[in-house]
Amino acid sequence: MNLLATCIGSVSITIIAGCAAAPSPLAPEWRGSIGAPSRGVLTGGTEVRPDAKGLRWLRRDERHWAVSRFARAIERAAAEVVRQNPGSTLYVGDLSTRTGGGPFSPHLSHRTGIDADLLFYVTTLDGAPVDSPGFVHFGSDGLALDEARGRWVRLDVPREWLLVKALVEDPEARVQWMFVSDVVQAMLIEWALARGDSAETIRRAQAVMLQPGRGGVHDDHIHVRTACTADEMVGGCQQSVPRRPWLDYELPPVGDRNEDLVLALLRPIDEPSAPAPSAELTK
Repeated sequence: MNLLATCIGSVSITIIAGCAAAPSPLAPEWRGSIGAPSRGVLTGGTEVRPDAKGLRWLRRDERHWAVSRFARAIERAAAEVVRQNPGSTLYVGDLSTRTGGGPFSPHLSHRTGIDADLLFYVTTLDGAPVDSPGFVHFGSDGLALDEARGRWVRLDVPREWLLVKALVEDPEARVQWMFVSDVVQAMLIEWALARGDSAETIRRAQAVMLQPGRGGVHDDHIHVRTACTADEMVGGCQQSVPRRPWLDYELPPVGDRNEDLVLALLRPIDEPSAPAPSAELTK
């Protein structure tokens, strides 16, 4: 009861959201990404469509669910790449399962609908676009061995940058992190500078791209994590740091009406909110 009392006493939407790590009878309307990416759940998510323009699932399974705005942002980014490069296909690896949760092998996260593994665009050594061979490791020369087909492939830096750019510039994508190897980062930023792209877009891309210390260097795909919106934080989405200065995290001021609703959600369940039904109505 101490935690509940703390929540009631604060009457703070943000603090109340932090008091939940899963859907609760106290807040039956909470939906979306709930809890931390490594130990939360997903409710009311949306599946990335397997037939979306310029997009294909790597595997036919149930691991393509995310918060709705993020799923649609991935589809838009793939569509933008194919618009500029007809015939392109973004291969999508794991997002979350429909209800999230865990364990979710082999991932350390992916449990709350805010993470997505997107495979790299690739070409032949001669520069002809080809379908992704899956999770193959690219070295500092931009090449990877496709053992299944007995061939070498090249990281398609131009198309990969278009994908990164589309996601970083999409306000609904709200990119918090792009986990990817230092080598790939350097190639993408070098290409973006050579193109003369927006300095602000490049700055944001540099800020969110990171080679992770756990879970591999990510030289075989890019792992995108979206930042919680203010509404999603109210619903229990646990925001990771740092806050990106170009993203909005604030809710409108809480009015008296909203405070009453919050207090009603947290009222003890043994406190009647309406007269008990008459004996005649319960027969």
